[in-house]
Amino acid sequence: MGSQENRILDPAALEGLREMGGDAFVADLVETFLADAPPLLDALRGTDVEEVRRAAHTLKSNGATFGAKRLSELCRELEEHAKRGDLSAAPELASRIEAEYAIVANELRG
Repeated sequence: MGSQENRILDPAALEGLREMGGDAFVADLVETFLADAPPLLDALRGTDVEEVRRAAHTLKSNGATFGAKRLSELCRELEEHAKRGDLSAAPELASRIEAEYAIVANELRG
């Protein structure tokens, strides 16, 4: 699949989850993540800085759970903007986050 940096998900993160709770545990986490993400993605396009910050923070953390480093990094960037009260970059970042989420979700469903 290429070098470690080019992977969508960090295999070590997934393996750590499997070791913690087994395949059923991982499947439950994936199902919850996929169910919870759409309203969070919608919230990224809102105008309330605290709501945008909270949604970005949650997606960042959830993505990190699966080793989705690019998704987490994009969400961290948007979270930092929202912390400063600046949503000028939010539309572009939200689009990038949505695109990366689609890739991550596809990989998780794989």
